[in-house]
Amino acid sequence: MANLTYRDIGPDDVDAMHSIASHWTVVRQLGGWPWPADRAFTKTRCKPYKGKGFVWAICLDDKLVGSIGGRGDLGYMLHPSVHGQGIATRAAKAAISHAFDDIGYDRLRAATWYDNPQSGRVLAKCGFTHWQTRYERSKARGYPVITHHYRLTRATWERLRTASQ
Repeated sequence: MANLTYRDIGPDDVDAMHSIASHWTVVRQLGGWPWPADRAFTKTRCKPYKGKGFVWAICLDDKLVGSIGGRGDLGYMLHPSVHGQGIATRAAKAAISHAFDDIGYDRLRAATWYDNPQSGRVLAKCGFTHWQTRYERSKARGYPVITHHYRLTRATWERLRTASQ
């Protein structure tokens, strides 16, 4: 299995992140990223998070292939070349552990567009459950899109983690 690592995202990551944000298949699934890709916007997302939360670079064999982060909600993006390899699930599990164990959250939220069932499966593998569906505006798409909202409690995460040991 490939070596997957995480680190705080930083200014040196702008080129790699902008490359990811230049794929319509990626950005159309993100709520707040513009299309076409805007390097200045990408730069605003390439700095360590200050406050109660985090933003990590996801690195595969030391190459940045995506990002994951949260401040009560979980969000992630990956380069299309690594889709379908289980990287999102592995990264989400590491991020969830960090959010509950190190930051101290009691609950996490996440959301996916209706046409992104793959991301919904990642969240389900991590123990998230669907609790609401509504329309929300997509910045990249420029119109409201059906959004599925999920949540995960610390208690559920602990139960799942204990059961898998």
